[in-house]
Amino acid sequence: MKNQPLVSVIVPIYNVEIYLEKCINSIINQTYKNLEIILVDDGSPDNCGKICDEYVLKDKRIKVIHKPNGGLSDARNAGLDMAKGEYIGFVDSDDYIAEEMYKELVDIALKDGADIVACAQYILNNKGVRVSQANIADLTIDEIRYLILMDRYSNCVPDKLYKANLFRDLRFCVGVYSEDLFIMPSLFFAAKKAVLTKKPYYYYNCTNQSSIMSSFSAKRKYGFFNGWAEHERISALSCKRALKWSQFRAIRCAVSSLVVDIHKPVLTQKEIKHCKSYLETKRKEGIIADIGIKYKILWWGLDNCPLICKLYGKLSFLLDKFKKSMKRRKG
Repeated sequence: MKNQPLVSVIVPIYNVEIYLEKCINSIINQTYKNLEIILVDDGSPDNCGKICDEYVLKDKRIKVIHKPNGGLSDARNAGLDMAKGEYIGFVDSDDYIAEEMYKELVDIALKDGADIVACAQYILNNKGVRVSQANIADLTIDEIRYLILMDRYSNCVPDKLYKANLFRDLRFCVGVYSEDLFIMPSLFFAAKKAVLTKKPYYYYNCTNQSSIMSSFSAKRKYGFFNGWAEHERISALSCKRALKWSQFRAIRCAVSSLVVDIHKPVLTQKEIKHCKSYLETKRKEGIIADIGIKYKILWWGLDNCPLICKLYGKLSFLLDKFKKSMKRRKG
């Protein structure tokens, strides 16, 4: 391990008791041994905290943080504040990784001088397993940045290895959902070089329905808006060809957030004001042509006929309930 750089692996943990041991074991059993494993118990109400403490006695590389619940971003930030590694990895606690993952990613990082190395994923759902992002060719950093901004390559945090200095002045945005979408452009624009490998090493678990917020939630839609607005901001500064697409997505998500919130209010006044202010700015800029007829009608309805939005919200709610019911039956 003398010539191997230390990798800090941060695992945010909340209410995943049935998945946690498989996750931790997959990290402990890595063929790459020079790891610092940081388990962040984010105020989990089940036995996760106890399981974490038991693993400290099994492996001296493990450190545990017990903290009040603050959400995924807050837990990751707590891990980053403790991390001592030259490289940083993240594993979500209901997922797991192939035993050779960090060996392969560190080898690539050292060989190519990469600040970020990303792998493909195994996607686990009720239908089986499929591989994502397997057909990416060799790309320059600018080409990869473009794909990230367009969401044509994974905007997920955990399927990557990062040089620790990328997080020197950067932390996850606390209090919003879709935190991965928000932070990913900043990471790739801070990186001087990135490498994408076609090989899948990360097992992304889509069967844990408790970890997935309803697609109907205005909070979730607001998180997407926040993420796409950040993509738009960075595109305007550094990648103009991605600007139109990120604006299109941000506008649609802002409209959706407000429409869904009319039916089932959960947004704060600050979040509502943020959406409305953004949409007003885009209206003044005349950027409405490409958002689609449905979103044009809903946008108009927000100002002129809230009943349209209320009916659409009710329909969306019923459709969401039906989809979840069908998933439970299949599961």
